Amino acid sequence: MKKSHSFGNGCGKGHDKCPPAPACDTAKSNTHFCEVGAATNQGDTEQTIILGDVPIQALTESDIYLPDSATDIKHIRKNVFLTQCKAVPVIPTGFPGVAPTAVKLFVEGFIHKNIQYVEGCEGVVKDYSVNVPFKCFSLVNNLPPIDWQFSTKSNQVNEIRELAKDGMGSDRCSFGSFTFEFFNQAIKCKLLSATVTQMDLLSDFDKYGRFDKVTEKAEVNLVVRLTQRQLVDGPTP
Repeated sequence: MKKSHSFGNGCGKGHDKCPPAPACDTAKSNTHFCEVGAATNQGDTEQTIILGDVPIQALTESDIYLPDSATDIKHIRKNVFLTQCKAVPVIPTGFPGVAPTAVKLFVEGFIHKNIQYVEGCEGVVKDYSVNVPFKCFSLVNNLPPIDWQFSTKSNQVNEIRELAKDGMGSDRCSFGSFTFEFFNQAIKCKLLSATVTQMDLLSDFDKYGRFDKVTEKAEVNLVVRLTQRQLVDGPTP
């Protein structure tokens, strides 16, 4: 089956940005006053810390069908784009309070290929564009300490119960909880370089020696920089 021209990232998804949660209803409340405590971290600075430049290799094999039968491929231009790069910290087993120094890295992207070919010994050079997706998942060790903390938002974890009036159990009409949220700085990715080594194998020849199928075996090598905003001690007075 022949494919039509492909534009954009080829993902077929909707909006990439995370939308706000839908507002279902609003409760009536009484606002009283705020109590402000003493400021902390005075003199410290918040800086972008480079966790590391990570080399990544992905192998991909794809079948590309040209819109017309060709006798020769004249030129192939390639550009690499990432559609996802997500680093998930790995919490040390048995040490939830220790800063992580490893991440699981999830990378997805595509090679945008611009193929120029001819249908015979003479005539115009035709152009065909197609995206070749790739993905890989890997563990990255030996990183600097990552600033990462957990949150507890369920009222079933740190629940507050009161004794019922008959002293025989908990009061079902009076209860509370202690919950907390830590808002971690996201680990960000930046693509620094990309190289592609590929072999193109031609097949599906007709009786005139023309082909319309190209099987590509490619090695994609990336270098991705991982960074995180962290609090750094300020200079000593």
